[in-house]
Amino acid sequence: MKRSPLVVFDLDGVIARTDTMAFLLQRQLLSHPLRAVAGALPAAAWFVLRSFPRARVRLSRALGRAALSGMTAAEYGELAVAVGTLLASDPSRSIPAGVAKVRHYLESGAEVVVTTGTEAVLSRTFLDGLGLQDVELIATTLRFDRAIVRYESHNLGHNKVHGFEGRQIDTFYTDSNLDLPVAKLSARTVLVNPGARLARLFEAKVPNLTIVSWD
Repeated sequence: MKRSPLVVFDLDGVIARTDTMAFLLQRQLLSHPLRAVAGALPAAAWFVLRSFPRARVRLSRALGRAALSGMTAAEYGELAVAVGTLLASDPSRSIPAGVAKVRHYLESGAEVVVTTGTEAVLSRTFLDGLGLQDVELIATTLRFDRAIVRYESHNLGHNKVHGFEGRQIDTFYTDSNLDLPVAKLSARTVLVNPGARLARLFEAKVPNLTIVSWD
């Protein structure tokens, strides 16, 4: 029996125009001045070192801990649902071409997966709000242990590869150099709205590459 094609999408920059997790963390930091102070250093370092994938992964964890530590799982869940709903309700926060492409593949019978470094409740709420309930989601999960938040599974960078062990990706849509490990495993990669430097990087390292510009 012929298998359905597996089509994988990154979330931010492909479906979401906003960095969804950063949006949530920023709101949380700004609403709590002491947390904002704790998050200032990792936020500044992230901006300076954003071209270095390994540093970005570590710094994103530090920023998440600064913003979310002290919350309970229930409190975070309420925040994630509220933010995901807010983002999905604002048309400027999503990329119409990306959303349409996901729907196209679903309607054609493809197996569609979104893989993202954004936390699972936030990303699921956002996707459901866009009408993409049928999309499989592989996302970051958090564990709230008393006053400490821990990354139970941080689905970012090379960690994304683990979600596709034993699966053949036919087409992968991304906009990030953090996704190079997944792109190298895919039969075809579509790079969305890259700058010149990112395009050169993917052209040098990824076979069967297509570059697209989406408004």
